[in-house]
Amino acid sequence: MKFGAILASELVTKKQESFEIKQMSTQYNILCEGRKIYSNLTEEEYFDTMEDLAQQFYEQGSPSPEELETEMIEGN
Repeated sequence: MKFGAILASELVTKKQESFEIKQMSTQYNILCEGRKIYSNLTEEEYFDTMEDLAQQFYEQGSPSPEELETEMIEGN
């Protein structure tokens, strides 16, 4: 590999690591009518849970989206 290609490769790797660190440091809580029903979810878990709650709403009528609130907890 040429010198420039190595630097570009290292830059991409550093950006990916930085993105992964930022992504991993955010946690999510889901509240229903002010009561915490899920806590300390990763981003993937949060989206999966919200999808499940949406499906539950369309099948059973609850919980209503107006009853739900999300708390984001930023890590250090």
